[in-house]
Amino acid sequence: MNKDLSLIIAGRLFQIIIMLVSVRLLTTFLTPSEVGNYYIVLAILAFFNLVLLNPPGMYFSRHILHWQKSNNLWNALFFFILWILIVALFSIPVLYFIYFQFDYSTKFDFNVLILYIVLAIVIRTVYRNTLNGINLLNYRKIFVFYLITTLILGLSLSCAIVYFFYNRALGWLFGMMIAESIMLYGTLRFFIRNNVLDIDKIKYIVNRKKIKSILLFCVPIGITTFLMWGQNTAYRFIIDYKYSSEVLGYIAVGLGISSAVFSSIESISMQYFNPIFLKNILDASIEQRARAWNDIAKQIVPIYILSAFFTLAMAEVLINLLVDHKFHHSYIYTMIGVGIEFFRVMTNLLNSVSQSEYKTTATIKPYSVGFFISLGILGSIDFGTNYFMIPVVLAFAFFCVYIYMYRNMKKILDIRYQINLLQLTLLSLPFGIIYFIKINNYHLIQNLFLLCLFGVYFLFAIWIELKRK
Repeated sequence: MNKDLSLIIAGRLFQIIIMLVSVRLLTTFLTPSEVGNYYIVLAILAFFNLVLLNPPGMYFSRHILHWQKSNNLWNALFFFILWILIVALFSIPVLYFIYFQFDYSTKFDFNVLILYIVLAIVIRTVYRNTLNGINLLNYRKIFVFYLITTLILGLSLSCAIVYFFYNRALGWLFGMMIAESIMLYGTLRFFIRNNVLDIDKIKYIVNRKKIKSILLFCVPIGITTFLMWGQNTAYRFIIDYKYSSEVLGYIAVGLGISSAVFSSIESISMQYFNPIFLKNILDASIEQRARAWNDIAKQIVPIYILSAFFTLAMAEVLINLLVDHKFHHSYIYTMIGVGIEFFRVMTNLLNSVSQSEYKTTATIKPYSVGFFISLGILGSIDFGTNYFMIPVVLAFAFFCVYIYMYRNMKKILDIRYQINLLQLTLLSLPFGIIYFIKINNYHLIQNLFLLCLFGVYFLFAIWIELKRK
């Protein structure tokens, strides 16, 4: 297990480096307005991914070990791909409506936008689900290889496209999508090896009863992920409409830094612990499933808490290093974004309770609260030039979702946080030293030294926590 964890951490650390380099290059090559447009495209794509593709993707992941044992991986994936193609076709009229309703003719070429979204829905969904499946089946080395190769190729293609051919947001996005399409053949072939496609078997298995059970699992998640999308992403349309794409660019870049840190930490944690959790709840009693979640939370939650203190301390340093100087003042959004991201990952951890118990409807009300708080306040109140209030509202909404979610999940399983807050507080105190240091925005060596110094301590603090478990 330690060897697996080391491999996962090495792969994810490289992913973090590539991701952060990508942010730097993105903000260098593109104007603030185009960066804002970049986040608008991601918001549109996220709607289809979260609402229509993520729920069946979760069902697919939840049963992947069972399908491996019965040699039905290719049959299950083929059925999933059929749904992906339906979603891709459905996206075309939706995009037509969005494009002309919001008058995006000055932002995007309609044909290029359609082409990207449709291809991204098909290629990215199949690629990422097969890649995630390879990890869930415990082929760690293969997973890390494809992950790193795709990231390097994607970044190279994105830079080449925006520098030589199409210096727009969609040009950057096409780079990663092309890289994933190139790597798709390898991940797909490895994932379905030793499996044979059997249409007759699919027809036999996929009956009315099976479809009903899939819908009962997926529809509540779809409603929940729609609410998540509204809370996490739809605010970008409001900012773009009420303020400007430039303002959106500054806010999204700042929040993107805190999101990058927490998403990376969450990915490393869940990539290692999720297969263990799924294995432990397979054919387990309700008491064993509760114990399995508590064991995972005992190790993950301290990491999230330390990540929050690290990101707060390093916000200005990270902005100085990772984005172009024209975005320097976005570090205030990074600091506020810590609240957003902390409660987001904590809520995601609680989500695994509803999925393990097949009680996905329990997540709808918490996310509906966050949905209406965030979009209701942002849509009805004009903050003028006090743009920092926008992420403050989002952080408050995420806090409310987390509290409500914890209350609901506690009713389903006897979940508990078995953490030592005093110990975590003492481990976090050294991060406060950064506030006694005068940071030079343009001094690369100083910023790199501070990031390395506090980054090493951050890893040391995590090691201390994990060692005590």
